[in-house]
Amino acid sequence: MRVRRFWHSTFLSSQRRSTLTASVIGLDANRSWVARPVSSFSSVEILAEHLALVANALEVENVDYIVLDAEPNRRRTVVVTSRMAEAALTAMEKHLAGRGVYYQDVTGHTASAARLVGHRSLPRSAARLRFFQVSSTLDGEVLSRDELACVLELWRVTTKAEPAGPSLEMVPKGSWVAAVPGNIWADIVAPEAQQVTTAMVDGHRRPVLSVAAGAPHADSITFPVDVVYTWVDGSDPDWQVRKNETLRAMGEARALNAYAANASRFQSRDELRYSLRSLEMFAGWVRHVYIVTDRQMPSWLDVSHPKVSVVDHRDLFGNRGRLPTFNSHAIESQLHHIDGLSEQFLYLNDDIFFGRPVEPRRFFLSNGTGLSFPSRTRIAFGPATTHDAPVTSAAKNARRLSVEASGRQPMNKFKHAPQSMRRSVLAEIEQRFPVEHKLTSAAQFRTRDDVSIPSSLAHHYGYLTGRMTPGAIRYLYADIAQPKTEERLGSLLRRHDVDVFCLNDHDSAGVDPVAQSRMLQDFLNAYFPLRSRFELDRDGD
Repeated sequence: MRVRRFWHSTFLSSQRRSTLTASVIGLDANRSWVARPVSSFSSVEILAEHLALVANALEVENVDYIVLDAEPNRRRTVVVTSRMAEAALTAMEKHLAGRGVYYQDVTGHTASAARLVGHRSLPRSAARLRFFQVSSTLDGEVLSRDELACVLELWRVTTKAEPAGPSLEMVPKGSWVAAVPGNIWADIVAPEAQQVTTAMVDGHRRPVLSVAAGAPHADSITFPVDVVYTWVDGSDPDWQVRKNETLRAMGEARALNAYAANASRFQSRDELRYSLRSLEMFAGWVRHVYIVTDRQMPSWLDVSHPKVSVVDHRDLFGNRGRLPTFNSHAIESQLHHIDGLSEQFLYLNDDIFFGRPVEPRRFFLSNGTGLSFPSRTRIAFGPATTHDAPVTSAAKNARRLSVEASGRQPMNKFKHAPQSMRRSVLAEIEQRFPVEHKLTSAAQFRTRDDVSIPSSLAHHYGYLTGRMTPGAIRYLYADIAQPKTEERLGSLLRRHDVDVFCLNDHDSAGVDPVAQSRMLQDFLNAYFPLRSRFELDRDGD
């Protein structure tokens, strides 16, 4: 949803001398905005700040309210009954005016144009209002608007018993009735269920319904979710020495598939830096990040950050496999051995990015089931052959093992998106298919005997054993070597309409590396302009 903005030069020069909490005027093709420049951005933090704007104003004015919905990375919903509606709206006008806070009147799924609080009276007939501030970079890049707003709902109180509505639920006198159905908890709260307690919400104690505080919602994700990246810098001289020495020792370099050791497979264009920025911006609910690598470390990475750990191949493999390895299938076969890794985790390559705020429920069900994202691309019939690309032979081998386990043939590949993983599924695969697992982990370069474990077999096997199920995700895949990629990235930058996207480098042979690198850096800097907390203040410091 974020697009490029340009600021009035007078405001910009003034803003650079002021604090980050000052508001400035921004322009886009349609209108101007009052925005709050920020030096870091996290959708999780913005959601909490918007809740605080509304809740604190109500508390100062002694307006009774409850927080009804505060699920991870989703708009917070605050409820006030009609008895306090006028006081609530007055509190919003009194405490939010002059602070660059916008409101929208929401009817059904349609929101009115955003207006600044204080420029006119809030609509007294409204049943649902959104409140938000526009966040931007110092240079005028809009980072968020109403998508992270706090929702204030004004529920009516029945003055007499009412007949059952569409839900067939009788409505006693004194019930709270949602003017706009659709929240995750209830459309009607009878008097006997209206007791209020307090609970921690976004780091503060807030009033909530006692019945809702007694146990989490059935759809709530209450378990931790970690992220695992595999990363390599193919330009590192020491790493190149290890790779070349391994090839010479094998004496089989000419027998390798053309895509088993090609340079594009190992090239780093700083994608990991931007993928971590995307994670902080749009998936800040992740508990911990593990970066798996071979005696390497990005110069810009702050290894003292409490949410990040670098895992060396030697620690990951232990006495299994064969090191050094340059085979992603082998590395992936060992991910479940990471010490401290959560049962549910996301596995990402560094060319995968979150494109907008996403909830953990995009990747897991509340019972722990992982969601896979099948591709429309099919796995070709037949066994793995020397003519297959490594990704194809590995998928064929995964299918063969799935047939062995279940008697069923999976035919779909999976999207190159975050892979929702169950650690126990990976461990069980290692135990059930020891020969194939050992062959894969010991292959120092990709071979036709490899099995694609996290990105194929784990999804099929997990589904057949009831721990994975197909899901849906808004997704874009772009091969950066293709001529239309720049145009597609420009469109993505304007729309911000996908949950995740992948900028894959399948094979850049014959492509101008300078032009390609410039295109990628320009796009990533525009989409993820702010340094994340995973980065040092200055590279290498």
